[in-house]
Amino acid sequence: MGWASYCAGTSVESAGAETFRSGQTLTHARARERYQPQFDGLRALAVLTVMVDHFSADVPNFPLPDKIRLGATGVRLFLVLSGYFITASLRRARDRMDAGEISAGQTISTFYWRRLLRTAPAYVAFAGIAMLLNIGAIRQNWPWVFTGTVNWLIAWQNQWPLTISHLWSICVQEQFYVLWPLLILLLPRRWMLSTIVAVAFAGIAFRIGCVIFSVPLIARWVLPFGSLDSLAAGAALGWCGGRFTASRGGWALALLSFSMLTIAAVLRNNDPTKLASVLVEPLEAAAFVILVARTATGFEGNIGRFLSNPALVFAGRISYGLYVYHILVAMVLDRGLLSQLRFVVTIPSLRLVVFGIVTLFVATLSWRLLEQPIYRRRGEETRKDPMPHGNWGGDSVTRSPGVPRPFLSADPSA
Repeated sequence: MGWASYCAGTSVESAGAETFRSGQTLTHARARERYQPQFDGLRALAVLTVMVDHFSADVPNFPLPDKIRLGATGVRLFLVLSGYFITASLRRARDRMDAGEISAGQTISTFYWRRLLRTAPAYVAFAGIAMLLNIGAIRQNWPWVFTGTVNWLIAWQNQWPLTISHLWSICVQEQFYVLWPLLILLLPRRWMLSTIVAVAFAGIAFRIGCVIFSVPLIARWVLPFGSLDSLAAGAALGWCGGRFTASRGGWALALLSFSMLTIAAVLRNNDPTKLASVLVEPLEAAAFVILVARTATGFEGNIGRFLSNPALVFAGRISYGLYVYHILVAMVLDRGLLSQLRFVVTIPSLRLVVFGIVTLFVATLSWRLLEQPIYRRRGEETRKDPMPHGNWGGDSVTRSPGVPRPFLSADPSA
């Protein structure tokens, strides 16, 4: 089952928070807290590219030429989004700390608790089902799964273990979140931006070192150090509160972004042992910083309507579940289908449709019956807690002034 062994190269996790405009007062920032559904549209597009990439991995040049690796590019978008939302939310908490409204201990402990409530339910459900059904290599590697270190297992073994390989990206982000709140909340403000930039360059330096010392490509991809520049790029945007408004120069920015993504795609298909290959991730991250900054304002016209499409927005809301469950769904169907129905697996286009629909169904059930009830519980705790609403679990984003506000809550599930 060739496609099943290809569980790497992309990542998605639900991300959302409120952006913070630099120089605004705290009261002004709170007043502008809005839900921006177009971010959910972006997340949906990214997770769909991942699913298509994985479900069709054993079929040459399907549905796109092999040189177009949209799934690998999707991970960059989500890492940038994750760094952006988390840092913007932490900055708002930092403002409240500096104003004496909350303590650092309260802020940090609440952050970690909410991260756990956000990521653990679907993650544990996936692991439990996979272990119960003895799918892939999860029983042999369960300690790595439940300690959130699957990416280190992959780097150590230099191979992708079935069923759990896609968890590497979730592990990378959670490892990043162990220390990042401490930096944003405790480091002196005058050092913050330079420190974020230094973190970004540390990620590039890590990949340069991997090329120089011939570190296996898998390790270069899955270890947390290799994602630092993408996370930090989003973090810099979140800390500075940057956004782009609609203007005549918008097409120039769009062209710049497209050019950087094109160059990155060309470099990705070249020899990964050459130093030029380390530019792939920074180029993609820079392009997506522009996209995120523009989305914070809100696209208008056809792009805005497309990204705000209700179906796409819902897929974005459940994108974490779509990512977590999609490999499990594919492997269960591959193993459990009757011989009369094997054509579902052998016909690539039909496989994409069936696997995608079943994954959507499973992720929706998880959202409605497991994740959303915990979201609501977390919302009740938030109202009792002095912490600001934000990306404690990837479920809230903002809408800028001048764009109609569809929700009063920072939680789109409300």
